[in-house]
Amino acid sequence: MVLPCSDDGLELIARNRPELEALGYRPVESDNRVVLDMLDKTRTHELADELGFDRPQTVTLERLADVEEAVDRLAFPCALKPVRSHVFARHFGLTQKVLVAKTRADLRAAAEQTLALGIEMLVTEIVPGPEDAYHTYYSHLDEHGRPLFEFTKRKLRQWPVGFRLPCYHVSDWAPEVARVGLGFMRGVGVRGTASVEFKRDERDGRLKLIELNHRVTRSTELLRRCGVDQALVAYERATGSEPRPGSSYRTGVRMWHPVEDVRAFAVQRRRGTLTVLEWLRSLAHRQHFLVYRWDDPAPSLAVNWLRARRGARKLARALR
Repeated sequence: MVLPCSDDGLELIARNRPELEALGYRPVESDNRVVLDMLDKTRTHELADELGFDRPQTVTLERLADVEEAVDRLAFPCALKPVRSHVFARHFGLTQKVLVAKTRADLRAAAEQTLALGIEMLVTEIVPGPEDAYHTYYSHLDEHGRPLFEFTKRKLRQWPVGFRLPCYHVSDWAPEVARVGLGFMRGVGVRGTASVEFKRDERDGRLKLIELNHRVTRSTELLRRCGVDQALVAYERATGSEPRPGSSYRTGVRMWHPVEDVRAFAVQRRRGTLTVLEWLRSLAHRQHFLVYRWDDPAPSLAVNWLRARRGARKLARALR
């Protein structure tokens, strides 16, 4: 079985499914056209507009002159967001999701940089709202559009602050998020495992589409801790087994990434958006960790050893 855990993996399957199957592999179920549409943010936005779903305002960046259109239409700060995230990551790494521009000069410099690299970009408004305004709906749709499970969760904090992966998030059940998320998945024709993220706009209270990931994500461990085995459902469908119908799951389960969250807290404290007491209170719950397990500590030790080595190298360079 081939289970994609990255956008590069998704594209590999979508463009080479017959060849993989001829070699004896079983790729997870999906509609190849829809997968490629969701990897393309421009196409995703076109479909959202056609289906009547809210999304951030954007300007396509094809040449440097498009910066002026963005300045006229969007307020600062704004951001440059890649049309294809995995292409952008090859140049900027996995930890950087967008390039934030606070001024016209910032925007022009970022545009010059990405245009020179040949990366397709969008200039997007930054939907106003706090870090915990990000909501995500997860499901696996069969060939009839029937959800085999449904799950929602909310970010509490993320790193880097503003745009990136959650460093502290919690499972919940948000009926509106589920309704809008399932509606968008069905509307674009999703088949298989997917998650769709929204941010609640503090200007009008509406959910604005951020992105749809047509694969398992790093948050799959949170789902598993809550009783939803997303990867197992995909495996059973790919191998011809019939997954058990989705049932209830545990809400209020928190997953904490300590290193990243400490860094996020430091930034928010400097900005005056989070105090020490508020941060400590937010952590006064039972915590779950992405990698660490008492009965299997080796992966966590390996990850933190690599982090320590990188940190030591950075410190050594700084002291030279």
